[in-house]
Amino acid sequence: MLKIIKELLLIIKNILILILSGLFFVFNSCSNTSEKINIMTYNIRLDTETDGINMWDNRREGIVSLIKEEDVDILGIQEGLPSQIEYLSKKLDDYSMIGEGRDGGNNGEYSAIYYKSKKMNLIETETFWLSETPEIPSIGWDAAINRITTLGLFKMVNSNMDVLVYNSHFDHLGKIAREKSAVLILNHINENNYQNIPLIVMGDFNANPDDLPIELLSEELNDSFKILPIENPVGTYNGFDLNSNLLDRIDYIFTKNIKITNYKHLDRKLSSGLWPSDHLPILITY
Repeated sequence: MLKIIKELLLIIKNILILILSGLFFVFNSCSNTSEKINIMTYNIRLDTETDGINMWDNRREGIVSLIKEEDVDILGIQEGLPSQIEYLSKKLDDYSMIGEGRDGGNNGEYSAIYYKSKKMNLIETETFWLSETPEIPSIGWDAAINRITTLGLFKMVNSNMDVLVYNSHFDHLGKIAREKSAVLILNHINENNYQNIPLIVMGDFNANPDDLPIELLSEELNDSFKILPIENPVGTYNGFDLNSNLLDRIDYIFTKNIKITNYKHLDRKLSSGLWPSDHLPILITY
């Protein structure tokens, strides 16, 4: 009888060890995957004196404040001229920046990515042109000007999870260029076998939801707006019009292999009552 009791106690002990080991694994897994990441795309509008009262010097402090208040971890901007990049890099001192100007090096507008360098490590980065010759500064198809995409592959410090981010700005005039740009990005993802890792494709695509470039992207990626739809404001372009109905949605964050928990268009104005930019930023959390 004593022998049987000892055997039973040993079995119970082993069962308890298995249960505790399982609980530790579950807890550890949850801890590693519960890290909250805030991602924003924001066309900040280039610095030009022709904007009058809406010129960059009157908006830049408000843009920096908004980014910090929303605790953005990864920020993709569009239309950032070298002087704007320099300003943001100084003011966003918790962030590092990747990217180059659309005319090569430090020339022309950036589609830069800012990221919190203490929260994640940069594994890989690349900038390519939206054209038939993506490896060199060039105009693609019927586009009016050079257009680029900057990407960054990041690894989170705490969770060791990866996320790949594409940030882009499609041409405002070239219909064919916008369609080809969408295809070029999708091909880049597939040719580099990126389709199975957490993925973000975001930016100002100068296209409405029912236009072909957005339909093409939606075939392989998830439009965050449709995952967590919002009623107001639907659009992202205000054109500095204080009475804009905000119905034109031309900025997007597409995802893959990511479960987002929050999506919003930030429509707050500056203390002056003006818009911080002619676009609204989009913010997602996952």
